[in-house]
Amino acid sequence: MRLIWLAVPLLTLVFLSTFALVHASPLQQVDELGNASLYIFGVSTLSNGTTVGVPAVLSLRVTNGSGQVFLGSTPLTETDTQAQAVLSTLVACQLVNVNCNDYNFYFYITSSSAEVGGPSAGAAFTIAAMSVLTGKPLNPKIAMTGTANPDGSIGIVGDVAEKSEAAANQGIKVFLYPSDEPSIDNMTSSALAYDENLGMVAIPIDSVYQAYQYFTGYNITPALNYSIYTSQYNAVMNSTYQEFGAYQQSIYDSLPDKTSTNSTINYYITQAETLMQNESEFASKGNYYVAASEMVESASELVLAKTLEELSNSTNAPQFMQNLISAENASIENTYNQVTQDYLTNSSTLDLKLIAIDRLAEASSYINSSEGSLSSNLFSSAVNYSFAEVKRASAIFWLGSLKTGNSNFSESSYSNLSNYYLYRASSFMNYAELLGLNDSPQVNGMESSFDQAETYQDEGHYVASIFNSINTIATAEQLIEENSISVNNSVSAVENQISQSALRDINNAEKVGVTPFLGISYYQYGNSFQNTSIIYYLDFEALSMTYTEFEAGLANASSLPFTPVLQPVSVPAPVSDVWEIFGYALLGFALGVLVSWVLYEYRLFRLVRNNALVKRANIKERHRRNKR
Repeated sequence: MRLIWLAVPLLTLVFLSTFALVHASPLQQVDELGNASLYIFGVSTLSNGTTVGVPAVLSLRVTNGSGQVFLGSTPLTETDTQAQAVLSTLVACQLVNVNCNDYNFYFYITSSSAEVGGPSAGAAFTIAAMSVLTGKPLNPKIAMTGTANPDGSIGIVGDVAEKSEAAANQGIKVFLYPSDEPSIDNMTSSALAYDENLGMVAIPIDSVYQAYQYFTGYNITPALNYSIYTSQYNAVMNSTYQEFGAYQQSIYDSLPDKTSTNSTINYYITQAETLMQNESEFASKGNYYVAASEMVESASELVLAKTLEELSNSTNAPQFMQNLISAENASIENTYNQVTQDYLTNSSTLDLKLIAIDRLAEASSYINSSEGSLSSNLFSSAVNYSFAEVKRASAIFWLGSLKTGNSNFSESSYSNLSNYYLYRASSFMNYAELLGLNDSPQVNGMESSFDQAETYQDEGHYVASIFNSINTIATAEQLIEENSISVNNSVSAVENQISQSALRDINNAEKVGVTPFLGISYYQYGNSFQNTSIIYYLDFEALSMTYTEFEAGLANASSLPFTPVLQPVSVPAPVSDVWEIFGYALLGFALGVLVSWVLYEYRLFRLVRNNALVKRANIKERHRRNKR
């Protein structure tokens, strides 16, 4: 009987164990790097139209993982907050020079507001991530507001005065806000007086590095090294320039008539000659990349001039053009096979190989356009053919420093990189658009690059997809920076910040033994526009940042995972209700009693039946004896 009633506690234990297994959070199964929390502040509009600050708590838990960023909240979050969480996490990893793909980030916002929205907590997201990644705890008496721009600067937000008053009411002693706030929304004298009466001081700041110093007491602002033009970089760029120059000169020398009476042909020859003079001036100053970049245009104009001359002398111009297209298609295929199979690479030179592959993808696109317009517009066909020829030739020039041999960088590595950068491009593009930046040619270019990246990814052209994704990211970064300028008109501050960030990334790459050829080249090229075009300057400095990070990441590119689209989740998982646990225990106990009762009845039935059988046997035995 005692064994039967052991089923009661046994089944209760089974049910409690099942409950624990079903309700256990998956976070409990991984290693935790750390966690952090801090106050963030939004605003709410009362029924009388008054705007007041609303406090919220931002919590972060970081575990080992694969670069995923999750966001949950009570109540709901708006989409722009979710996009800001991804961007801010990437900024944090970049600022402390850590690979985001080694970790998962679980953000959770708790607020009394009906809905949490807006990007104004972006810098707080970044600070929380930096705190965990560096192991430095945050001072709970400090809070901040402001967005986190890709270059590490603090972007402007609204209703700073109301947020500072809400911070003072929460017992915050130091409130940080963007220094570039426009005067119409700057800290008012009444708000400052209110804060002071409650013992809080409001401090304007420029960068996330400054905010980190206030929150942790540590200064991690990097000391920059401006001597970035290494001997390896200079040697490769000079070699590229020399080879490209020899190719261009050979085209120029092959022109049958350099003073053609055909005005169109003469125009392109004259244009090319002017560019060639500029190229020599850039090269004399050591700006080999700038010179080589100019050669793409000048060489294309020379090829076009030569092609137009040949077409004018041909008895069957369309057929002549078709022959050129067919020959170029074959050359592109042969060059691609050579580039992908016959060159060894390392973390410093793999990007040169990828650049060559990207140039070949561009050449293929141009030659397809050339063939597509052959029957309708012979001149357009010739223009596209000329660019295809030069892009294909330039692919070889980028490989001058590489030794021949088979590379072990696999197709799956390219695929992983392509997936990863598509995810990042989507996040940056969405955030730029959510800021309201949707009415400019740059936005159209950004969206076009992203669409092209997706197309190349679907077609298996992973390198071309990577480059289009990076261009998407760089354009989004440029738009975000431009937004800061358009609102607060602090051109010099933004110029300086983005240039310093590009240089910082280059320094970080060099510290791990990587020479970021493209990053340095775009940094150098961008600086040439500093005093002439703010748009071009921001564009190329943003490209420098993005490509440098890409090039530094090539050292462990094969381990870069595909990071899924952001999914809002409740993290950490809510603690189970005590009554729910009690209910499961009671259910287990009840079932245990039921099973025990069934077992007991079954045993009782067997005892009764056995007694009946014994009695029947005794009666038969007595009958047998009586017969004797």
